[in-house]
Order: sequence, then structure tokens, then C-alpha cells
Amino acid sequence: MTLLRRNNSKNWYYQFQINGKKFFGTTGTPNKTKAAQVEREMRNRAHSEAFLGEAETITLKDALEKYLETRKGTAYYAGMCSGVRKAMGYKLHPKTKAKLPCYGLDPDMLLHTLQTRDIDQLVARRKSEGDKPATIKHEIGLIRATMNEMAKLGYKANKDIVYPALKTAYRLRYLDSNEEAALLRELDPNAVRAGLKPIEERTSEMHRNVQDNYDLTVFLLDTGCRYSEVANIPWSAIDMAAGTISLYRSKVRNEDVLHMTTRLREILERRFSQRRHDQRYVFEDRNGHERGYSSKSIKKAIDRAGLNEPTVVKERGGRVTLHTLRHTFASKLVRAGVSLYEVSVLLGHSDPKMTQRYAHLSPNQASKKAAGLIDSMLAA
Repeated sequence: MTLLRRNNSKNWYYQFQINGKKFFGTTGTPNKTKAAQVEREMRNRAHSEAFLGEAETITLKDALEKYLETRKGTAYYAGMCSGVRKAMGYKLHPKTKAKLPCYGLDPDMLLHTLQTRDIDQLVARRKSEGDKPATIKHEIGLIRATMNEMAKLGYKANKDIVYPALKTAYRLRYLDSNEEAALLRELDPNAVRAGLKPIEERTSEMHRNVQDNYDLTVFLLDTGCRYSEVANIPWSAIDMAAGTISLYRSKVRNEDVLHMTTRLREILERRFSQRRHDQRYVFEDRNGHERGYSSKSIKKAIDRAGLNEPTVVKERGGRVTLHTLRHTFASKLVRAGVSLYEVSVLLGHSDPKMTQRYAHLSPNQASKKAAGLIDSMLAA
């Protein structure tokens, strides 16, 4: 490794020689550790060009789009599209869909020219724009996955980038029994509330929507499934005789067989008896297709139940979203003593480490023992 400094610059410069050819340039950073990484990247790239020949090049924009193309139809495709747009320097207004500029990478840069310092700068700018660590982590993960995929496809890619370790620790938000009951009351199909017509005045479409919202929420609470997995589930995945659900998880590409709770089985038996002879999906849209991502009514019920009141959000550590129902399912099991491994299997986690976020909910026998010892000391 050869790093040196010039009198007129605070940044480190790299200098090395391969096959008689000299390579010299700035690392773009005053940090020696990062400068050493840049020097290694430049040396590896020069070595590849000298001894392995030239691979086909591809621009960053084309690489991201090629990666996206292979993920069409997955539950997280829309989120990945959003990540690609941000990496290219713009976002879409949630209502008007107008382009809103933000910091981005040069879409025309060749993928193999992307450096560690480019990623570091992207992370720094995202933080200044107010993005949360988890959001930044998803965007960087997308770039990293694209880089790996293009390398496998034979394109020239820089595989020596050091990606930052972003801490995404946050307080886990789940519903307690009172909050769950409050949400289901707001979704009760037989409830009478402001903004909702009396039962006798509702159209068949209104009846279907109100009932679907309640049934789907119970499905989420009692299985821990992701919203997309339930909203698009076909009747062919439901075995009423066995009381099981064959669930394909498109996000992690695995399949599980889940058993129904008593209340979920009652709901599915009712829906099964009322379904059309040609009905394919358990939850449909008005045209008879899979429900998709229509979740506005459930989100409104969450707000009506007071679960996202500012004081509640502050006390409970975050807002309630549809994904909170998945956390609620997991939290019930962990607090009841179910092992993290078993919970990981039930949630369909591709990496068991993801289940560690629930570890603090496990019954704390050490604390119970400590309290008993202190009580005995005080009584002595």
C-alpha cells in the first residue's frame, strides 16, 4: 500500500505500479483508513484490467433497472422502485406524483467506477435530508444487491466497496390486549359509527368492504403474516378440513403451512360457505381480482382507535402500522415462552437474527429470581 499527501491538499493520494504502468490519484478523503480502502479498490481494478481482460461495462441506471426487472411481481417491488428513484436523484410526490429532487448518484456513471466514498457521501446526504437509518439501509442494500447481481451476470463491477454498518435499533411497537380489542371494535362490521351508513342502508359493496377489513385484520393478528401475503391469498392455499394455510412468502421465497386459530377458522368457514363457485381469492377487489394493497380503511380504523395519538406514540415508542400486527403476533408468542427459533419459523424470517428484536420480551427468570432474593433479604 502506498499512500502519500500533498502540501496543497488535506486528502490522501494513492500511488502504485502494475506491469510498468504507474497509477496515481486522489482518494478523496483525509481519513487514512478510508483512503487505504480506496487504494485497494483502485489497485484491484487495475489488476483486473491488466490480467483478466475487460468485462462488459454497464451504467448505474441500467444496472438498477436490470436488477428491478427480475423482481417484478414481488411484494416489495414498489419499495425497490422508490429506492431506485432516490438513488437517481428524485422522489415522487405522494399525491401528484410530481418529481421532487433529492441527492442522487450520477445515473450515467459506469457501475465499476462507484467507490466507497460515493456510498459514504450518499449516506451522509440522506442523513442530512432526514431519512431514518432503516430507510438508508434499504437504499444501500439495493445498490449492494445490484452490484453483486451484475458481477454474477459478467458485467464489470466494483466488489471491493465497503458498505457502512447502519444501526437501525428502534423500540418495538406492538399492540397490547386492550389496543387490539379497540382496533377490532372500530372494524366491527355490526358497529354503528359516524361516517358509516346504518347496516340496513349499506350496499352489497359496502358490506363486503367492511367485513373484509375486519376479517383480514384478524387473519394478520392470528398468523403474523405480512399484509401482501394475506391480501392476495387464493382459496387453493386454504385447507378447511385440516384447518391449515399453505402460505408462499414471495418476499423471502419460502413456503410454510400455518394452523388456524379458532376465531380465524370460523371466519374462513363463513367466507368459504359464502364464496362464489368461481371465486379464486379469499379477499377480492370490486372486480373479482386479488385485493392488492387497499389498506386505507384499516389505517383509518387504527387512527379512530386512538392508537396513533401523539401521547400514545410517545409512550409506546412509535406509530401503529399494518406491520405492527405482525409484531403483535410475535410478541404474544415470545411472552408466552415460545422460543425465538420457533417464532422465526412461524414468521418466515430468512435470517433468524431478524427475530432477535423480540428477545427482550422473553420471560425474564433472572429478574424474577433477583426480586425474590432481595425480598428475602429485606425480610431478614
